[in-house]
Amino acid sequence: MTTTSQSLGDLVTANPAAAKVFHCHGLDYCCGGSQSLAQACAAEGLDAQAILRELEATASSEAVAPRWDKRPIDELIQHILDRYHAPLRAELPRIVALARQVARVHANKADRPAELADLLSDVQAAVESHLAKEEQILFPLILSGRGQNAHMPVQVMLQEHEDHGKNLRRIRELTKNLRLPPYACASWRELYRSLAELEVELMDHIHLENNILFPRALVG
Repeated sequence: MTTTSQSLGDLVTANPAAAKVFHCHGLDYCCGGSQSLAQACAAEGLDAQAILRELEATASSEAVAPRWDKRPIDELIQHILDRYHAPLRAELPRIVALARQVARVHANKADRPAELADLLSDVQAAVESHLAKEEQILFPLILSGRGQNAHMPVQVMLQEHEDHGKNLRRIRELTKNLRLPPYACASWRELYRSLAELEVELMDHIHLENNILFPRALVG
């Protein structure tokens, strides 16, 4: 039975479709996944019981998604590599280029996201460095059966996940919550669409690691 005392991370782990509900309401189920639904809703002024009903409706109507807390760890890691690492490496350079194009073409517009391209360039560098650390250090350690010795690398990854979350919030600030002006060109619209998708991808990625992979790996 689903209750408001369960954590956001546990709720998404048990019902992956819950991520859509939480994202719609601005609830942080990745870095903030340890909060209970009641606590998270209270902080945002939301009706926890109403969101609980949405979760129950989603659970009954959505197709069944993989329960990654029930699958072998090596499968989960391969899923993270295929579903998130490879696409991020391909997508981030494109998004940075789009942001620079929009800034250049609309240089005379006062409400252009002037600092966005530089921020996204920093995001790209931070994410690529993060992925490399996971692939070269943390994941091999876990796959070798020595996950219980990974406390230090995991702490580093958790802190970097917090930094990714801060960058996502900064993107929202610079883009006025991804709100487009009426005159926005096709490139500007594609940029904001891509940023909305990037936000979901990063949050889902972080959720799988913070709330499923790392806790499982650390117990050996």
